[in-house]
Amino acid sequence: MTTQSLDRKIGELAQRQYGLFSRKQLRSLCVGDGFIDRRMKSGRWELVARGVFRLKGVPGSWRQSLFAATLYWGPGSAVSHRACAALRGLTGFESQIVECTVPKHRRGGRMGIVHRNRLDPVDIETFDGLPVTTVARTLIDLASISRRERVEEALDDALSRHLVSILQLRRRLSAIGRSGRPGVRTMRALIAARVGGRVPQSVFETRMLRAIKRAGLPRPEVQFPVRDGSRTIAIVDFAYPEQLLAIETDGYRWHAGKARWQKDLSRRNRLTVVEWRVMHVTWDELHETPMAVTDCIRRTLAMSARPRM
Repeated sequence: MTTQSLDRKIGELAQRQYGLFSRKQLRSLCVGDGFIDRRMKSGRWELVARGVFRLKGVPGSWRQSLFAATLYWGPGSAVSHRACAALRGLTGFESQIVECTVPKHRRGGRMGIVHRNRLDPVDIETFDGLPVTTVARTLIDLASISRRERVEEALDDALSRHLVSILQLRRRLSAIGRSGRPGVRTMRALIAARVGGRVPQSVFETRMLRAIKRAGLPRPEVQFPVRDGSRTIAIVDFAYPEQLLAIETDGYRWHAGKARWQKDLSRRNRLTVVEWRVMHVTWDELHETPMAVTDCIRRTLAMSARPRM
């Protein structure tokens, strides 16, 4: 193969890999050390990490750093934990860190945050051209290193966006969730709390549900359809159907602007016609005075329990 042909093939490979390629990949193209040395000395290639190269002029990026880490650690490694959560846009995990899971026996220097653990082929997929852990495996891994509240919000986000299902999570927990494994108990508890019910549609709603639970109040129905005869007139965030009490979480932060806000107010009028009480809770109220919010719910439930005159 001519030098020109080699450069072209390497360029095509780099184009698919954020401008990167590894020494092992060069070997598969029958590229020798002499060729590598000449390209390095000429400045056409740059060394990113041991055995990992970048075409000169290709700008760096977070995704490039993630790909460099998986090239460095080799086959069987994948972007995982917080980095994978951020890559997929899961709520609560926005930091652009480099974090990978690599086979237990793999040894090397520091290239990002490293977890040495077994990844079955079913746990790895491709996302944005990167080898990453699946959403199910990512959530299970997050439960081993992050606070329960953060994992809960990421879980509800993934479920509401249909990135993962309860069945998929249960299957992976059954396969890898040995007794004593960090995070398994947390993830099983979170899954059990969501079996048979609807999933909150935003972080706001997840935090609201958590506040209700901490206050010792009965668990409300989530995303409950209110009907007027055979017609659904509203789907409310939380509901106590027997008490005809709806709780709506309001805030521009979680809704689609003024038009959605006005639509929600019209829906409140329809609920009033069928004798439902509607409580509105804002983000600021829940964040700053959660006990006042739950006390109001408690008192409203008590009022609803009294016989109407």
